[in-house]
Amino acid sequence: MYKRIKKIILLLIVPFLLCGCWDERIVENTGFITFLGIESSSTGGFNLTYGVPSIDSTTRAIAEIIDTSASLLRIGRNKLKLQSSKTMEAGKIQFLVYSKELAEKYPVFKVNEVFERDPSNPVLAWVAVVDGSPKDLFHVALGYKDKPRPSLYITGLLDRAAANAYTPETRIFDFDIKSFAPGIDNIAPFIKFNSKAVEVDGSALFSSGKMVGTINPQETGLLIAMMKTLKQKKYTYIASSASRDFNSTKHGLAIQIGQNSKKIIISIKDNKPVVDIYLDLNGYISEYKLGNLNDEKEVKKLNNHIQGELQRSCQKLITTLQEMDSDPIGIGDMIRAKHNNYFKKVVWHEVYKTAIITAHVKFNIIEYGAMQ
Repeated sequence: MYKRIKKIILLLIVPFLLCGCWDERIVENTGFITFLGIESSSTGGFNLTYGVPSIDSTTRAIAEIIDTSASLLRIGRNKLKLQSSKTMEAGKIQFLVYSKELAEKYPVFKVNEVFERDPSNPVLAWVAVVDGSPKDLFHVALGYKDKPRPSLYITGLLDRAAANAYTPETRIFDFDIKSFAPGIDNIAPFIKFNSKAVEVDGSALFSSGKMVGTINPQETGLLIAMMKTLKQKKYTYIASSASRDFNSTKHGLAIQIGQNSKKIIISIKDNKPVVDIYLDLNGYISEYKLGNLNDEKEVKKLNNHIQGELQRSCQKLITTLQEMDSDPIGIGDMIRAKHNNYFKKVVWHEVYKTAIITAHVKFNIIEYGAMQ
């Protein structure tokens, strides 16, 4: 009898314990930070800009922008709490934007430290570099009448650009992990803006934590092919014509490129790294002069022309990377894994500039039209 009473009491109490919310939060009283901009301050330290979408029906503004100066992100976050009437939450940050000027003179990963130590901060947020002031970027983006909210608009731009291999997909966790690897350098989306739109303008290259230059969207696609693969990417390469036809208004051709495989062979000869990068690519002709692909000889000639141009472009890009002393492919990391004794004896960024790196590109046209 006593056990029955005990079970009945337990059944009556448990439902009351399982219902209700102990940590209730009113959405209207909470400010969800969706974007964060960081640039240098004229007085030293950083200028921080936070964007918070407005969900209050009593205001016309679609977002609240707050800026402050601080020597640490955490200090800036505390100052932010003193400027806003809402409880600020950083767990919804979608992207982190650094000014080009700051990225060139200060290691970005050192600023990111608060994201490594505080689990409430999202490590899946984008990392990007803007040509100009992040604060100006957000204010200008708010003025676009035909665009979504700035956070959704810019995040969507980065997603689409990464899907088409025009810029790398760079998240906070990935950026920070590479920053601690001695044989690989970071790469991040590089964006520009004007009074009409924001544009993804390729990629920012880094060396030893600092930004050292940029490459355009087309070069970025080739770099991604050498870094990873172009699988499931919709990369469009614009090549020159195999022969100039002055009777045609079209000069050049567009190719949708895919990737079958990538192979990198590394050896050490005469105390110098010798690197061969083999890319097996395929593609279909997306746009070309009308009626010029009916002849198999013409198709073969065009195939060889595209293959040669792709190889020259890859080799030129490798030269650019070595001149900038940037190793986003991670050749140093591969040498560290396969030739560790050699890697320990040298200073990689000194050796990298003189390494013999050669691109070998194989290309095959697999399709050139659905109608004939």
